Amino acid sequence: MRHRTWLNVLLILTLLSLLGGACGGKGTPPGTVPPPTPTSPPLEVLDVTFAHGLTAEMVPVDPGNVFHPEETVYLSVKLKGVQRSGRVKAVFFKGNEEFAAVTVDLEKEIRGFIVAVGGNTYVGFTLKPKAPLPPGDDYKANVYVNDELVGVYTFKVLGTGVQGAKDAPAAQPTSPPAATEVPVSPGEVTIHALYYAHDPREGKAIGGISPVRIRVAPAAEKGELRVGFFEEEVAGTGDMWHTAGWMAVVVASQILGIDPRDYEFSFSVGGRIDGPSAGSYMTVGILAALLGQPLREDVAMTGTINPDGTVGPVGGIPHKIQGAAERGVTLVLIPAGQRYDYDQNKGRAVDVYDVGERLGVQVREVSTVFEAYEILTGTRLPRPQTSMNAPQLPDRAFDRTRAKAQEWFSRYENARNRFNSLPEEITQYFVDVMADADERAARAQSALQQGLAAVAYQRAVQAAIGAHIWLLTAEMLERYATGGLSAAVDYLLSNQASLSELDAVMDLLGTEQPRTAGDYIALFDAYMSIGQAQGLVVIATQRLRALDQQAASMSEEEILGELVQLSAYYVLAHNLVQLARDSVNIGFGYGAAVVKDPERVAAMESLLRRAAEANLRYFEATVVDEYAKTFGVHPEQMKALLMNYDTGYLLTVASEQGTRALAGQLADTGQQTALILGNSISNYAQSAGLIAKYYSLGAQLDEQGNIDRIERERALADMLDLADQRAKETINMNRDDVPVIAVLYYETARLKRQGSPEEQLEALEDYWSATTFAQIHAYLTEKQER
Repeated sequence: MRHRTWLNVLLILTLLSLLGGACGGKGTPPGTVPPPTPTSPPLEVLDVTFAHGLTAEMVPVDPGNVFHPEETVYLSVKLKGVQRSGRVKAVFFKGNEEFAAVTVDLEKEIRGFIVAVGGNTYVGFTLKPKAPLPPGDDYKANVYVNDELVGVYTFKVLGTGVQGAKDAPAAQPTSPPAATEVPVSPGEVTIHALYYAHDPREGKAIGGISPVRIRVAPAAEKGELRVGFFEEEVAGTGDMWHTAGWMAVVVASQILGIDPRDYEFSFSVGGRIDGPSAGSYMTVGILAALLGQPLREDVAMTGTINPDGTVGPVGGIPHKIQGAAERGVTLVLIPAGQRYDYDQNKGRAVDVYDVGERLGVQVREVSTVFEAYEILTGTRLPRPQTSMNAPQLPDRAFDRTRAKAQEWFSRYENARNRFNSLPEEITQYFVDVMADADERAARAQSALQQGLAAVAYQRAVQAAIGAHIWLLTAEMLERYATGGLSAAVDYLLSNQASLSELDAVMDLLGTEQPRTAGDYIALFDAYMSIGQAQGLVVIATQRLRALDQQAASMSEEEILGELVQLSAYYVLAHNLVQLARDSVNIGFGYGAAVVKDPERVAAMESLLRRAAEANLRYFEATVVDEYAKTFGVHPEQMKALLMNYDTGYLLTVASEQGTRALAGQLADTGQQTALILGNSISNYAQSAGLIAKYYSLGAQLDEQGNIDRIERERALADMLDLADQRAKETINMNRDDVPVIAVLYYETARLKRQGSPEEQLEALEDYWSATTFAQIHAYLTEKQER
């Protein structure tokens, strides 16, 4: 399980500023301003969403405005802020005929219809037909706030219905049709991929469509995953496009629960296109080709694809709509939360619904590929019907997690006591940073007292690692002060020797005999920690040797900064080894379904390894190389610099290097597969997080590499909501066979999403990891509905 918030470079830079200013005396930290007393803000509607279900918190489940005649229609209204008064009303029409109306008084309804979630308020409406609704696309709901109309929202009923539905006896909603089996001979579809670009001749942004033919065929030889990219123009596609294609194959395969090595996938582009913004459309295309279903010709779509099947934000939507209109498209699907997007030519954000209306194009927001698929094909994807309650750890796993939290708290106390024994002339510079570890330890104890085992575990790990980092840093600087650079380097190398436990844990993992899917998942997570630990040791040792050779040409501040960072790497590596033990101790021994087919493990390894590699290559070929050009440095030098500023990138690179180093030492192919798969799961989520951070969400960084702000804040909030829902859905589809490790990731994500923008992005990655682990768990036990 990843724990990296405490490794933020800001702490290191804070330490350096303390050391640099030591001669001027210690500064006084600024006072804390208490938060204002909360008040009920004016009613403002943030979103209105039709869905096929509502959670207990009134958050939409499986958003979509296409229903079958017998289905219950759900409507969720999201209000800004925590609301205590006011009225929300929904009036339902078929054509111009009203047939249902409900008003919710927020002051009177304290539960059941309204729930405050994440600082906002949700109001839920449920329309249960008394008999099958007549088919038609002329249904709508007028939504009023305090008797003022805020919007008209349409929905559609498919199939053959019965007239006079409102007078017929009440009918219970029916379950969606069973999942469709993948045909023996899948087929081919064409999507209308939207793009936007700068036209140098006209000096403005333009949009357009590139047709993409997607073909899925049975593999000539099963057992090897093959994805091909074909183009009609030289260099017609690029790294970002290839990454989107790999992601589409991964997500589609996981949704249907297939072994992708049984098929060959290809994308053929007519014209030029690059970027990940067609990822969700490509995923729908792969699904349609696999299931042998045609796509609507009058619809186009834009949006990245996230690991959990949700649709991520993109840029240039006004220009893409313009290009779609010019090609006769009548409906454009865009990511949820992007109704307002930046118009490059006007230099401001515009309402893309208005843009579409002026051009004769309907614009509709979609949240997931499930919703998009239903609109594009008129049929629903197979989707498990599960509880949307927050998943819970089994009692035994809860007790183990609680015991592990206490172990980590003891490690924090031991490090704190050793730190307190150091000379005050050293410890005085660490007062502020060590206070952060103290606060996390206190919060861990508070969580333990409240019975929040997973939360206590997360906080205790952070406290212990933070205390260990500053203890080792202080001890290393003490050696530097008395014996110079060679003494400090020797001390760090002596701490590397303590990582001999890594080999012992590797041997231990090799003796484990996983039986159930839960055992396999715990083993994958343990190998992930081991791979990252080994990679950090490799990186730190290389940099330590380079420092020894280059120290004569470096300033004292540069030397100290490098030593501090390397101290953190060694501490993190040592503690990752402990986390590997925890994964096995907490996650082994649950479930009854035995994994009978090891080939399913190999299929997941093949799939996720390539997806993680494609994501990382895309990130380095675009973001890293672009930074290198901007700052005039070699790309390899830029990679090293970025690892100092972005912990997610550091751990992704470490995982890749560590896995490569360890895999060559393992003779057992099953152990190799588990090692590679565990690190691929981690890198899949982390590399997708890097793309979301630097591309989809537009994170703006300050000079120290910390996130100053997120350009698409609403998109991030929506992504967190959807990621939470998808994680709950996939975990719960395993029913009583609870994937313990997935639940721990889910609990960690729920904690982090309440924090800083950096922690919220980490929460996304943890949600995606929880979903991926849960999907693998279901695939290994063949619970994935097909």
